[in-house]
Amino acid sequence: EYWANDITIYSPIYAATEGLIGVNPSIDEKTYILHPRAMFYEFLPMDDDGNNTNGKKKKDVTSDKRTTPLFLDQLQVGKDYELLITNLTGLYRYRFGDVVRCVGYRGKAPIVEFAYRKGQFLNALGERTSEEAFYNALSTCCSQDWKNLELGEYSAVEYFARKKGLRKPKYTVFVELVERGSQHNNTLSRPMTRKELNAFDKRLSEFNDMYKAMRRKRSIMCVEVIPVKEGTFQKLRKEMIDMGVNPSQLKVPRVTRNERLVEILEAGAITK
Repeated sequence: EYWANDITIYSPIYAATEGLIGVNPSIDEKTYILHPRAMFYEFLPMDDDGNNTNGKKKKDVTSDKRTTPLFLDQLQVGKDYELLITNLTGLYRYRFGDVVRCVGYRGKAPIVEFAYRKGQFLNALGERTSEEAFYNALSTCCSQDWKNLELGEYSAVEYFARKKGLRKPKYTVFVELVERGSQHNNTLSRPMTRKELNAFDKRLSEFNDMYKAMRRKRSIMCVEVIPVKEGTFQKLRKEMIDMGVNPSQLKVPRVTRNERLVEILEAGAITK
């Protein structure tokens, strides 16, 4: 977007290693008509907390009669669903982690948008901030509050789950930020100011009412944003490839839990 300015960026298909999932009918949106001949789809409804609607986290929820998978023609517009696929290569009711949101129908085929990856939540005290909510808060803050900064990459670390001695938890996110207007698009090389941290904390409250309530009660501390040196996320990607991740399928985790990857982020942190 930075280099293309007003040129439309088109996302033509929704696909994964497992096969083609959907085709985008609109050049201006990232929505996809699920392709009924590519594979067989089933859908597990999600509740507001990001769980399947029976509230259980058992591995095979499809065997629970209270959580009956839905078919293509049974989706409700505006609702979120975990996507299950069965394909010709032998995957049966495979749960690959994507949660989609139904935004309409084209004929009898549902149109969906990608919502978030299941399990990519930040959850210190039950507030469950989804990947989608966190990204929306961060990108909105960059465009409207941190007006001289542009978001490159980011990944959060759950220190509240790792350091049990902390009296009050807080979110910590490592970010790569580019200074807009700088001669060579320099990566930010200073710590965040208190004003910038407060602005992001406010945006998180706007996108998650439970987080807002926790902050109001001071059960959760203000979010911590740590800029990293240029090249830090390249090192993280290289490490992921060395760990066996297919380069064509590599995605920076939005919540980093692997100890080695956390060390790379910490080593690149700009603290003064």
